[in-house]
Amino acid sequence: MRSAFVIAAGAALALSGLTAAEAATLRISVTNTAAVGGFAITPVYAAVHDGSFDAFTAGQPASLGVETIAELGSPADLPAERLAADGDAVAGVVFGPTIPPLLAGESSFVDIDVANRAAQRFFTFLSMVVPSNDTFIGNDDPLAYELFDVAGVFNGPLSINVTGRHIYDAGTEVNDPLEGPAFVAGVDAMLGTDENGVVTRGVFGLADFAGIETAAGFLLDGALIDFLGDPDAFQVARIDIDVAPIPLPAGAWLLIGALGLGGLVGRRRR
Repeated sequence: MRSAFVIAAGAALALSGLTAAEAATLRISVTNTAAVGGFAITPVYAAVHDGSFDAFTAGQPASLGVETIAELGSPADLPAERLAADGDAVAGVVFGPTIPPLLAGESSFVDIDVANRAAQRFFTFLSMVVPSNDTFIGNDDPLAYELFDVAGVFNGPLSINVTGRHIYDAGTEVNDPLEGPAFVAGVDAMLGTDENGVVTRGVFGLADFAGIETAAGFLLDGALIDFLGDPDAFQVARIDIDVAPIPLPAGAWLLIGALGLGGLVGRRRR
């Protein structure tokens, strides 16, 4: 019986037509690790590239793509910037399981096809912290997370613990809970005041947002939003990256069932 299933599994793999030299499909899973009442995060922009997609640099002005995702939670301007840096780079967006943002404790994923594993080796993520005017999470170093080695061999599974160290202020809009923050009940996100600053990590806290009612219907707990006191201990999210499960081709389950049944019959005969 056992040998029949081993044979069946091998047959299913052969039917899948995959070889080590072909493209890979990665599953990017995101979990909001905040406690209930903590920050939500907007849909996470996840990009796989050759290392040249440097989304932002602390101490420099934010690009339009970073400004848009940091102020509105929208990744609409990021694809153009990604492709300008690396024309073969690929990306996906991880939406929340019920509404677009990922609330505390929620998880979701997106699958991304990588055609050239030896070239598209690095990972970048970006998302807005909710609620805020222009606070976001991301990796400043485009080479920080190497998914594949130079030969295209997967380095994973990988797990990225996103903490207060990954929180940045885009420097594009003045922090004011009453003027311009996105996803806040009763506030127009388009009415923020321009700041004309630069991207800064871990300087501007969001204590003034404590008790704010978000558009998702939860109140921000002031005891859960201090990411400046101990940035390494402040939990935002976990990003898990692995090869996506391979769907079996049509007919594979019939083959497995037939081999399994054959093994069972053979065993009974013995």
